[in-house]
Amino acid sequence: MTMVHLSNEPTAILLVEDDDADAGLVIRALRPYGRRFTLTRATSLQEARAWLRRNACDVVLLDLSLPDSFGFETVRRMRGDVPSLPLVVLTGLDDEEFALQALAAGTQDYLVKGQADGPLMWRAVQHAIARKRLEEELRLSEERLAGIIELAQDAILTTDGNLTITLFNPAAERLFGYRSEEIVGRPLSLLIPERFRRGHDRAIGDFAVAPVSTRAMADRNEVMGLTFDGREFPAEISIAKLHHPQGMLYTAVVRDISERKRVEAELRRMATTDPLTGLWNRRRFLELAEGELARLRRYGRPVSVLMLDIDHFKSINDGYGHAAGDEALCRVAELCRLELRDTDHLGRLGGEEFAIALPETGLGRAVEVADRLRQHLAAMEVQTDGTFLRLTVSIGVAACRLEDVSIDRALGRADRALYDAKHRGRNRVVVSSEDEELMMPSATSSLSAGFPETADAFPL
Repeated sequence: MTMVHLSNEPTAILLVEDDDADAGLVIRALRPYGRRFTLTRATSLQEARAWLRRNACDVVLLDLSLPDSFGFETVRRMRGDVPSLPLVVLTGLDDEEFALQALAAGTQDYLVKGQADGPLMWRAVQHAIARKRLEEELRLSEERLAGIIELAQDAILTTDGNLTITLFNPAAERLFGYRSEEIVGRPLSLLIPERFRRGHDRAIGDFAVAPVSTRAMADRNEVMGLTFDGREFPAEISIAKLHHPQGMLYTAVVRDISERKRVEAELRRMATTDPLTGLWNRRRFLELAEGELARLRRYGRPVSVLMLDIDHFKSINDGYGHAAGDEALCRVAELCRLELRDTDHLGRLGGEEFAIALPETGLGRAVEVADRLRQHLAAMEVQTDGTFLRLTVSIGVAACRLEDVSIDRALGRADRALYDAKHRGRNRVVVSSEDEELMMPSATSSLSAGFPETADAFPL
């Protein structure tokens, strides 16, 4: 067991890696953040498990090819020992299916060996800790709710065959805001938003003639409840029916799942957004852009795409530090978000590269949007540690076409135009050479030339 002291701060990382070269890559990648964590290395699963029985850490970087364990069995065994500890898999496979399998096995993230630089690895560590914290919140929330059900603290109510309320327990009083004496004898529909009442009556009618006597929460679609003061809330319901000489009786257990929905929404947000800028991540952006391409094919409405790259971004990181680089990325994202429409799609594809999909926008208008962004970004000041910087961007523009089999085709044309802009001196907008016939000659010449290269990251 080797402990590498890189930090006085308490973010504790356990690296489980038997290969010295791969372990060295991780340590070197994280060294710029060394004042913010400690790193302990184990070379086998047995060694790691023994260490964890005596010590605590915040996250584990776990190789799946260890001398005493291989594959996802390693994750299962680690999870059995420390179910609440965030796990980040280290793998040599750059494969999306493997990534999904790793997440399904109980890990919070995965990193491809040799491809994860320091900022990416550090963000993955922080993301894993945050994601596991949310997962634990969700798990604990559900355990609390289960305990409440056992103690009959969920809302419980009964109705007769006409769906008239006959019993309303104290938990139901607290949930819905009615006193029992106010609601007993009144219709169940008072607790359901009006737009859902007809569908609810149909569902109860189907349940009445179904061969089952109960329907658990897992078997029901979510429904909405309505409180005395008009507030709606998402609910899960378990219902049971009893044949009585006087007619059918129904019992329902109602659970408010607002908190679970909040956590689920946050997990969805984390899965679809870039953690640094808050923009759509690559996967989500491509999904949205593919949707716009599908609308083009169906309705013939124009769609254009932009590829935007910060000029000489490496010089910002090298000259002013990664914090300045992160601030520049966030400011670019913020300005683009303000300049674009709500219907436009803006994503960070990685590093300093951004992509934009513009629905209902032909090539000429897209070029105008791109140049407006270019000018506004060039005029923007980025403040970091008391220094004001300015930067420029290069932008490639392309129009989506009916013959494009995927959005990657259009983005590829825009990307080639982006690199053309770089080669022509940066700080400019260039239209894809394959799309130039769609533009007026004067427009293409004025936008693809005539911008002198400037110092794109300099202190004011």
